Amino acid sequence: MAASSKSARSAAASTEKTVVRRKSAAARRRRKSMLPLEGFDDEYKMGQILRDVDHHDEIYQQLLSASVDSNVSLTPRMIMDLTEGIRSRGIKKITPSKAKKVIESARKSLVLSRADPHEAVGITTAQSIGEPGTQMTMRTFHYAGVATVNVTQGLPRIIEIVDARKTPNTPTMRIYLNEKNAKGKPLRTNEKLVREIAAGLEATTTSDIANIDVEVAQRYLSLKLNKSNMRLKNMTGAEVQDKLSRALRLYIQADSDDKPSELKIIPGVAKKEDLETLATDPPTYTDLLQLEDKIKKLQLKGIRGIARANVQAGDNDEYYISTIGSNLPKVSEFAGIDRSRTYTNNINEIQAYLGIEAARQAIINEMYDTLEGAGLDVDVRHLITVSDVMTSSGEVRAIGRHGVSGTKHSILARSAFEVTVSHLLRAGIIGERDELRGVTENIVVGQPIALGTGSVDLFYIPDEA
Repeated sequence: MAASSKSARSAAASTEKTVVRRKSAAARRRRKSMLPLEGFDDEYKMGQILRDVDHHDEIYQQLLSASVDSNVSLTPRMIMDLTEGIRSRGIKKITPSKAKKVIESARKSLVLSRADPHEAVGITTAQSIGEPGTQMTMRTFHYAGVATVNVTQGLPRIIEIVDARKTPNTPTMRIYLNEKNAKGKPLRTNEKLVREIAAGLEATTTSDIANIDVEVAQRYLSLKLNKSNMRLKNMTGAEVQDKLSRALRLYIQADSDDKPSELKIIPGVAKKEDLETLATDPPTYTDLLQLEDKIKKLQLKGIRGIARANVQAGDNDEYYISTIGSNLPKVSEFAGIDRSRTYTNNINEIQAYLGIEAARQAIINEMYDTLEGAGLDVDVRHLITVSDVMTSSGEVRAIGRHGVSGTKHSILARSAFEVTVSHLLRAGIIGERDELRGVTENIVVGQPIALGTGSVDLFYIPDEA
């Protein structure tokens, strides 16, 4: 008697548990080390690989030699995590034989962590994220010490991510600065210089620094400048007058040449000589209202989309800028910005500026941080599966009828999700055919699914008499 199969599941030998127990910080780094590399070039990627790796550590050297001798492929970060785990147990050095056992145990753990052939990883992912997701509270996270920065967290943030919304409800950025500025002076540790950059990033409109009144009888607009707001925005009256004149291409009258506090603008008056024509051709009330609306929305300074920029204290006496609003392309062009560390929570913006691989990584990071912030521990590989599905087409797609679920090849799978009648009618009109290769469609018709044991065919060959 003999048995054959189209494909066989790989047998996993029973192995001993890893001999190293890692600290929580080391465990988090291990999970992060499984994520793809981030960066702009090969040099930066290599820097990320070797970051926090002490090449001169005796235990690290022993483990590295053991991995080479045993032909076990481990990343430098993994070996460093093993090193920290060993040191956390009070062990200062190990013998080559012990190092070999640690590496072999790590290899067996890696083998066991792999998914078996034909395993339903999608269903496992949905359950692994959905079940703990029911414990998440619908809340908005508030940054401590910052009265104006709120970030959507919890279940609403997860929904935003999987729906691939063009703009998140609370777009934010974390802007890091270079070590030194163009003049060679320390930048990221100088709070005054960082605040100047933050003031330059904030989008400032005319309505932010002036009160605009329509003088109907006199047929002009009056702008009364708010000195305290101008001081916060690091602007002067002369600067405001010049920017308005350039943007509107109109003649701006000021009550003072040095420090103007009130400006007058008349529609249709491009230069001083045009004032003589007002008696014969005065502006209409409609002209005044249209000019008022245009002036209110006119951006005088900063980057569009950055409503507020706050300076925050970071690690190692470093300062960074947290913002309300996001504009990654324009912020990256700003002088003194460290592009390799600056981050936005707007995934579609990341895709447009850095590409689909960066967007894939951002989805993983955002979901991981959101779940971790809610106190939930979800294996990062489930998040990687979701991110891969959302970005496999080369663009970020929602998991829903307007995205991944709505573009499935199976008619029954599409119909089982939403708008059943529409999918069935369209399929009938164009004569679409369902090959019944997926999970949902086979469940609908009552057939075994092509996963797990359903993906293997066994044939019985009787012995000849």
